[in-house]
Amino acid sequence: MHELAVTEYVFNLIKKQADANNVSHVDKIHLLIGDQCDYVPEIIEEYLQVMSEGTSLAGVKVDATVKESMVLCKDCGSEFTRHEFKNVCPKCGSDNLKLNRCTDFIVKNIEVS
Repeated sequence: MHELAVTEYVFNLIKKQADANNVSHVDKIHLLIGDQCDYVPEIIEEYLQVMSEGTSLAGVKVDATVKESMVLCKDCGSEFTRHEFKNVCPKCGSDNLKLNRCTDFIVKNIEVS
């Protein structure tokens, strides 16, 4: 349910820009979402469908890319994805690691017609 607030923000941001630039229709929104945000792109798209009825965003599609968090080995400097994490660095075997949580939520671009 926490997708509702972020979807309202995205809708208002894009609608304002579309109106300011005399855009007749927004076709697609490209998002970059960090895996630690726990946002579900399909739910964001569903909320946008409801919010956008009768506006220049009506029927808008969402293309979301999920960015993985990375783990950094503090001993050798190796960086690897959180899914490769097995409590030790795959390169040097050290357990001196730091999780760099990806909490990004970025509107990368929009496609208009």
